[in-house]
Amino acid sequence: MHIIFQLKKLTKYIAVFCPYPVKDFIKRYFGGGTFLSQVEFHLVDHCNLNCACCNHFTPVTPEHFFKIEDIVSDFKKLKKIFDNIGKIFILGGEPLLHPDITKLFEPLRKIYPKSEIVIITNGILLDEMDENFWNALAEYNIALSMTKYPIKVDYEKQLKKCDKLGIKSYFFNNPRFRMKKMNLDPDGRSDKNCTFNKCSERKCHFLRDSKLYVCTAIPNIPFLNRHFNLNFEITKNDYIDLDKTKSATKINSIFNHPVDFCRYCNEGEDEFVDYAISKKELGEWVKIDSSQN
Repeated sequence: MHIIFQLKKLTKYIAVFCPYPVKDFIKRYFGGGTFLSQVEFHLVDHCNLNCACCNHFTPVTPEHFFKIEDIVSDFKKLKKIFDNIGKIFILGGEPLLHPDITKLFEPLRKIYPKSEIVIITNGILLDEMDENFWNALAEYNIALSMTKYPIKVDYEKQLKKCDKLGIKSYFFNNPRFRMKKMNLDPDGRSDKNCTFNKCSERKCHFLRDSKLYVCTAIPNIPFLNRHFNLNFEITKNDYIDLDKTKSATKINSIFNHPVDFCRYCNEGEDEFVDYAISKKELGEWVKIDSSQN
């Protein structure tokens, strides 16, 4: 019992007083390594659907393809900080729009051999993907997650194809598909602690341009700003610069607390609406009664 008490005391001391580099050293060599639960990124910013209330703002996003080498470079930086990542989500927009998507699989799998790597797709382009794409999914153990939209796509057919080829596949959403409205407040009057504690996406860490964000909305908000002439602000406290911050423990500690951007998010009850085509109207994302348009 005395030994257990001393270990608990030592653990508490480490958690409070040790600098982040020391904590990382202890985790790497005595605790199984440094770990990040989840990260996602865009392969393209645009989409071949036009969904109202899209929380990536794709209806008002211009066409943009990321370079494979830039994405690989960012993950190499991440690897120097985090030994392992639980889940890596390849997103967009619609990621299958990228002509070189298959070229990403091998280097990403080499960097993170133990991670669950998943493509999230609306499924529209799956029938057009060549044999090389399907073989690469199987070879590099890349899972396929389909968001089941109420559109003319035979999703069951794709599940069967994946099963035949030994590719892990599943539906990303529940049978009745609904969209969650963000109801952002451009005046930033929400309570940050309240919005953070109720947020279902606070673990959806997003990697973009060598920066790691606590959630998806922050790095993509410039698209909404430009289209509607808004001024949602991103501060230096809303992201981690991977070229400057090297401590996994420090990053996880920061992401366990609200960031400045949380003041814009909805602190009330979540609102869900039936799937619809976007009219590119401000009210799909912003509370109209407090907007400045």
